[in-house]
Amino acid sequence: MKKIFLLLTLPFLISCSTDTSVYENEILWDTWGIPHIYADNDANLYKMMGWAQMHNHADLILKLYGEARAKSTEYWGGDSKRDILLHQLGLIEAAEKTFDNMDKEDKNIVMSFVEGMNAYLEKHPDQIDEKYKVILPVKPIDVMYHVTRVMYMEFLISRNLRTAHQWSPGSNAWAINGKKTASGNTMLLANPHLPWNDFWLFFEAHLISGDNDLYGATLVGLPTLGIGFNQNLGWTHTVNTLDNVDFYELTIKKNQYLIDGEYKDFKIDSVSISVKTDSIIKKQFVVKKRSDFGMILRESGDKAIAISWPNMNGELNAMGQWRAMGRASNLKEFQKATDKNALPLFNIIYSDKDNNILYHFGGNIPKKKGDWEKWQQILPTSSSDEIWKGYYQASKLPGYVNPDSGWIQNANDPPYTSTFPTKIDPNNYESHISPNYMSFRPQRSAKLIQDVSNITLDEFITLKHDTKSELALRIQDELENLKSKTKDSLTLAALDVLTEWDASFESSSSGAILFINLISQIGTDGYFEKPWSYKDPVHLPDGLIDEQKVLLAIKNTAKAQLDKLGSLSTPFGDLFRLKVGKYEYPGNGGPGNLGLFRTMYYVPRKDGKFYPYHGDSYVCATEFGEQINAKALMSYGNATQKGNSHVGDQLKLFAEKKLRKVWYTRTEQEEHLELVEKLKDM
Repeated sequence: MKKIFLLLTLPFLISCSTDTSVYENEILWDTWGIPHIYADNDANLYKMMGWAQMHNHADLILKLYGEARAKSTEYWGGDSKRDILLHQLGLIEAAEKTFDNMDKEDKNIVMSFVEGMNAYLEKHPDQIDEKYKVILPVKPIDVMYHVTRVMYMEFLISRNLRTAHQWSPGSNAWAINGKKTASGNTMLLANPHLPWNDFWLFFEAHLISGDNDLYGATLVGLPTLGIGFNQNLGWTHTVNTLDNVDFYELTIKKNQYLIDGEYKDFKIDSVSISVKTDSIIKKQFVVKKRSDFGMILRESGDKAIAISWPNMNGELNAMGQWRAMGRASNLKEFQKATDKNALPLFNIIYSDKDNNILYHFGGNIPKKKGDWEKWQQILPTSSSDEIWKGYYQASKLPGYVNPDSGWIQNANDPPYTSTFPTKIDPNNYESHISPNYMSFRPQRSAKLIQDVSNITLDEFITLKHDTKSELALRIQDELENLKSKTKDSLTLAALDVLTEWDASFESSSSGAILFINLISQIGTDGYFEKPWSYKDPVHLPDGLIDEQKVLLAIKNTAKAQLDKLGSLSTPFGDLFRLKVGKYEYPGNGGPGNLGLFRTMYYVPRKDGKFYPYHGDSYVCATEFGEQINAKALMSYGNATQKGNSHVGDQLKLFAEKKLRKVWYTRTEQEEHLELVEKLKDM
């Protein structure tokens, strides 16, 4: 009898195993265009990861790698500003140092990733836009150029240079433990908000090798998953409130700068770049000047502006930390990975199957003198005392494990408001580490999650899709009171629309457009009677200082909207649309600065309607029980390559505020199979 039982159960045990020795090296593509990659070693795993990314994003990745090489002007013409800055600020040099400093294992992963990319490009040359073939072959250093460009130039430096337009970095995250769930299991919400194009796009993938079964997303062109979960734990990131890009005003004389009363030589180097104009290529020299205060950005007369940014020496390897986080099997191993402190920014929010949740304010945060406000300006100095004195260790940064509340949230607010009762006292940290405030979106986030109990995963997901504006809710009573302060018929009509509206940004919402237009007139702050306070962080600011000023703004807003739309109550989805590729639907969700957890920013087009620019990008809700239960969505689909059927194919679910089931097991993947690719055929 025992023999018969073993024979009957053996196939089942094999089909549920994550031991890749029972499978070929292969990619199982599911019907949403997500690759489930089975490999017997890391070299094969990351080779197939490179192949998979090219399969879905070849043209985009080649474009991004060309830009990261600081050669886009040479290849395709156009403005040379980015190419110049990548050299001038030392980013190209730092990327090369990072690759040189990598340990052998991480370096081999990058090389395998590139091998897979080139294998795909060699096998499918007809699927690549001709203008991008100038990039070929892809080289391992291209990955490092790209990582450095995105992580340091775009996430950090560009914000400070004011060169990034129409976006602000954002994300939502929740972690709750068994105190708040119906199953007693922990749950995690990953919800980054980034633009829906270019280097900001995510790629969703499943990496199965040995005893590790890692699922999640990475920015296009990166080999390692930056947000993910395995059988035991998961993590997500939100952009945090740190200051690790600083500007100094130096006194200069010829090729020297003043420091501690003496003039010191700049370290000067130059590089030649090629600039294409009207099919004519000309050489242009970029001078790189390095001082003890940082790289020289510009000079005028006897003054120069120096910029300091983290990891200029290339010693830190963000991809190595992400890989270590993904390989961790418990809290202790995960914390050991985060102790590397190799990520330049990001909060880390974590859950695991052992009922642990964690918050960590991570990043390369410099040790320096002075408060937060001091470092928000250009600092005139010649004193070496103002130079950064290294970075804070991960263990010295704000963070905690397992708060009594049973929940953690972050919506890009400082670390001090990530749970209540608060776990981190701002007085225990230098103020230059982080400011202290809580804007409307994190307030909405905290209110949604703090009082829930006995919640299921589906209820968790429903909460995530809440579209109410915390700012609109905050001033509802004030708007009602204003009705008694005016006799103007247009103002009263507008107040009726705003007070009858439930503060939601659904496609059918009739007051959302008027509210957006009103806030564009009066802003989100400055008119409140009671300012925000750390002592009452989720109920302030409140009240109106100048009611007549607000009444006038309402009247002017109503008149302008009537002139343009002919109605004060146009449904939100008539004007705000969701569109990717061939798919288009009425919009929902709105700007985070209005206090919406369901964040979506729209920009106008020539037809007078508004379309997504950035907001909810990748969403994943995971429950950590004996078996993983997860649902996810890539808002814009998991591909951009022309002709790929997965461009925009998840947008309908996005419009319906739904997530799709994550097919985590081999059985599920085989039931929803679109394509199988074998490593031996690559």
